[in-house]
Amino acid sequence: MNIRRLLGETIIYGIGAILPRVITFLLNPLYIHYIDKEAFAIFTSLYAWIAFINIVLTFGFETAFFRFASDKETVAGGERTVFSTAFWFVTAVAGVFLLNVLLFSQPLAQVLDYANHPEFLRWFAWIAFLDAVCMLPFAWLRFHSQPVKYSVIRVTSILIQTILVIVLFRFIPVDTAKSFGLTEQVSYPFFANLIASLATFAMLLPVIKQVQFRMDMALCKRMLKYSYPVMLAGLAFMVNENFDKIIQYYVIAKEDAGAYGGVYKLAVLMTLFVTAYRMGIEPFLFKQMHNANAKTTYAMMTEYFTIFASVVALGIIANISWLKRLFITDASYWTAMGIVPIIVIANLCFGIYYNLSTWYKVTDRTGIGSAISWLGAGLTILLHMLFLQKYGFMASAWITLAVYFIMMMVSYGLGQHFYPIPYNTKKIVGLLATLSVFTIVIVSVFNHNFWLSNVLLLVYIAVVGYSERRLLAKVVKRRAA
Repeated sequence: MNIRRLLGETIIYGIGAILPRVITFLLNPLYIHYIDKEAFAIFTSLYAWIAFINIVLTFGFETAFFRFASDKETVAGGERTVFSTAFWFVTAVAGVFLLNVLLFSQPLAQVLDYANHPEFLRWFAWIAFLDAVCMLPFAWLRFHSQPVKYSVIRVTSILIQTILVIVLFRFIPVDTAKSFGLTEQVSYPFFANLIASLATFAMLLPVIKQVQFRMDMALCKRMLKYSYPVMLAGLAFMVNENFDKIIQYYVIAKEDAGAYGGVYKLAVLMTLFVTAYRMGIEPFLFKQMHNANAKTTYAMMTEYFTIFASVVALGIIANISWLKRLFITDASYWTAMGIVPIIVIANLCFGIYYNLSTWYKVTDRTGIGSAISWLGAGLTILLHMLFLQKYGFMASAWITLAVYFIMMMVSYGLGQHFYPIPYNTKKIVGLLATLSVFTIVIVSVFNHNFWLSNVLLLVYIAVVGYSERRLLAKVVKRRAA
């Protein structure tokens, strides 16, 4: 795959990965209007829990599928055998989980402080089950370079969810909604998500029909050996990403936790960029691993990412003043607005870390990758235990940045030992340092003034564009070729 095609597919995957999140993000003002901060804390907490569960249920088999489906020489039966084996394993694990939650939803609800709404847990169990079952069909589409189908299904699903949410909030009387089990307005997004997950499963049936009614147990053991560290790493990532939202629900005032969760969604704009990049790049990285110039390609992709991601990050930070008015319509949530620049830069560090993590994936050292992730998770938990109650939600933001930065540096150091890649380290450090200085000026000196902040953004773009003119010219030349 050439760079031009990769860029094109990344854009299409970006539509499928980003547009659903953008639409969800655009629904935030609706949620904030109808759901108070305490109820929003429930919303944030439950979605944080489901993120953990999805990692466990899929067990790292998406990455394992890419790895073994690319290795046609040692896998008998090829990619269909890999696909079928992975699909049945994930379905079995998810099925056991679903059955247990359905049987024990009431005691689980009491333990998790949702005793008045055990139906929330049942709905989330079904959502988690369907998401897990759909993971491998989506991976199949990505592996076979079918970004259009991937994106159409993703976008259609979120449109179904969005339409249903709007209808429930704006057109269905509250008493009518209660008559079919939606006793609280915070339940509307959950119910809509469940219907959308069912629709996604239905749309993926043509891919699921390719699953063979057999499992290669020897292959499954190989995939498990490869994937369980990936799963543990993913679980650790979810600790880093969502532990703050879960622990805040129980430690600080629920209205503060709700404000943090609502405002945090502004920083999701940076996460969307990283996600779109990841969707397109992951299969590409594995397909490159046997090429003679693979290391040069990996270094180049990291450099490209840092350039464009730093511009996106500063663009978000420079425009907080109007983004908050547009998307956080309840001014009472603005008490948490100080977290946004910190979380944006933290997500940039995570994106660089993701690029740097290539070394342990292509060399089958996923155990080391898992150890790095759990180093971050351990720090996340420890630092929250030490500082959250005393310093409130701002502690969570600074902890997130510190943890992702440390993981980035550790991965770089170990990667250069086990699988040296010729990164342009000086340039990447220079970009991050300049971004940090400009962010401090926007926040502390300009106080998020729209005009001054965007003038500084234009200066940054001009400086980066001039200093990287040769690299950017190569991208343009490749696209024109």
